[in-house]
Amino acid sequence: MSENKRSILMRFLSGALPLLLVLYVLSIGPVFGYLLTPSGLRDDVSSETLERIESFYAPVTWAVNNNDFLLSIAVKYVEFWEDIL
Repeated sequence: MSENKRSILMRFLSGALPLLLVLYVLSIGPVFGYLLTPSGLRDDVSSETLERIESFYAPVTWAVNNNDFLLSIAVKYVEFWEDIL
């Protein structure tokens, strides 16, 4: 690979990876806002799907559950999305 192509690739990755990480963390709000209802979890989502979602967001939920400040922010963020959806 030429130096120019490698430089372009590295520049793209240095911008795309942080953006994807931020979008991953922020996507938990709409997902959980959709899944949660006042009476609990939605009935129309299979348990297999819920397990996959739980696994996908495990790093975020671990970080949130181990930090009271992040937990308060996450609760408000999910409630915000519950109200919208």
